[in-house]
Amino acid sequence: MEKYFTATGEKVRNYIHDELAFSILSKLPLKSLKRFRCVRKSWTLLFENHHFMSTFCKNLISNHHYYYGDVSLLLQIGDRDLLSLSSDRYENMVKLDWPNPFQEEDPWFCILDSGSITGILCLYNRNNRNNERTVFWNPATKEFKVIPPSPLEAVPTYQGFGTVLHGFGYDHARDDYKLIRYLYYFLPSSRDFEDLGISLQDVPWGDISNDSFWEIYSLRSNSWKKLDINMYLGDIRCSFSGFDCVKSQRLYLDGRCHWWHLIDHPDAKRALASFDLVNEVFFTTLIPLDPPLDVDDIFSVFSRPLYLVALSGSIALILWDFGTPTFDIYVLGEVGVKESWTKLFTIGPLACIQRPIGVGSKGVFFIKEDGEIVWFNWNSQMTEDLGIKENTLNFSHVLLYKENFLLMGG
Repeated sequence: MEKYFTATGEKVRNYIHDELAFSILSKLPLKSLKRFRCVRKSWTLLFENHHFMSTFCKNLISNHHYYYGDVSLLLQIGDRDLLSLSSDRYENMVKLDWPNPFQEEDPWFCILDSGSITGILCLYNRNNRNNERTVFWNPATKEFKVIPPSPLEAVPTYQGFGTVLHGFGYDHARDDYKLIRYLYYFLPSSRDFEDLGISLQDVPWGDISNDSFWEIYSLRSNSWKKLDINMYLGDIRCSFSGFDCVKSQRLYLDGRCHWWHLIDHPDAKRALASFDLVNEVFFTTLIPLDPPLDVDDIFSVFSRPLYLVALSGSIALILWDFGTPTFDIYVLGEVGVKESWTKLFTIGPLACIQRPIGVGSKGVFFIKEDGEIVWFNWNSQMTEDLGIKENTLNFSHVLLYKENFLLMGG
């Protein structure tokens, strides 16, 4: 009797019907699915099976991942209006008022497009040279915190400096909110010297630095810290033109901040940078999607725009060509593994669409060529109007947001 049960048990363990196996596999995360491909010969061809991939994609977008739990959408239109969107078709729109930490008549901010599922948003604006003002803000409690300047900003008037914000998120190990940025020094222009009332003959040229640094701000300690990291950023012009020509370029997910950057490579390869807020270390993931580059043209690296999003708790990118009506969506299976990027969807063709501006649990948001904001419904496979028009070119974006009624101080 024991032999009968042992033999039967082995037979059951060694054979699973393909339909049952495919049903189980189609519900797995992408990383797990890729690992299980080596178990059976038929499983190695899963990504070539259109029926399986269709089921897998439907499960992915219909899975109400914890990332979407109690999450609403915020739509920033230009540099002025901020709307909260809700209901099945986003008909309910509520305009939110910006905080006014500097007691201005008409306050305005940009939201760092990392988004926030922890209830806190990172706001910033630049009023003039060397004056980037950053604020943490909780819309639910109306609480805000003005971020103090870094000691590295204390430079002589003849020394120019600039900053590039790269990521904002939550360090769960320390119950802390952190902001990472790149600070660089440069030589002011002749016009700058004139505005400062400094004669060119009086400038101590030998004291002007061209150094650059990575630094991180901690809300818990209310201080900046220089990171001992040598990570190539790429030509700084790219950070303000190529990277920022299409939002979103930053994403916070599961304790890590992610953004696009250039690998220090003769071909200027695009890559995904990932910064672990707990351990304060970088990871990079190459993107094997770049077309052949003209090494003499630094901006050719951006000939195919990318949009970084979270899709059901996974890192994803939207890739397209300017002027084309289709948009490809790739999902990353594992940070640091270039081969784990997998193309899952192609949206379109969509008429008169200019670019994506965000992803929610129900679909993808786009800007049309005439400035109208629409969204592509996963279920109906159709675009639907929001009845809103963009008022500032290339500045609108959609963010995921989760309310948090706890005070930032604890």
